[in-house]
Amino acid sequence: MFKKKAQVSIEYLTITAFLLIVSGLVFGFALFSFNENASIAKADDSVTTIVNNANLVASQGNGSKIFFEIDVPPNVTSFEINGKSVTMAVNTSLGSGDMFSYAKPNLTPINLSTHQGVKTLSATFTDGNVVVAEIA
Repeated sequence: MFKKKAQVSIEYLTITAFLLIVSGLVFGFALFSFNENASIAKADDSVTTIVNNANLVASQGNGSKIFFEIDVPPNVTSFEINGKSVTMAVNTSLGSGDMFSYAKPNLTPINLSTHQGVKTLSATFTDGNVVVAEIA
């Protein structure tokens, strides 16, 4: 009689341990996937913010200037403005992904800092070009 109860208890304990291990693996994968998606979303938002502010300052006319902030995600390999495009390359577990957006006015070419964190930028419209610069 006692042997049968012990066997049932061990079976329940084994099933519970297996379910805890599976749920831990699912949680770990979900956390990793969330961090990857958050990094990609930050990169896309940074690029879009620069383009939107470049379009805004160009619409205000010659000599206008605006200040704004972007949040650069980790693992950025390149961040450049050239012609009418803003491009940020981010390393992910699946390889390198490029986030880009196009502005209406011409943008003065510049390579921006790839360091993670919040950065303050300025956009100035001069002679038909938008000059984007990092504020120290």
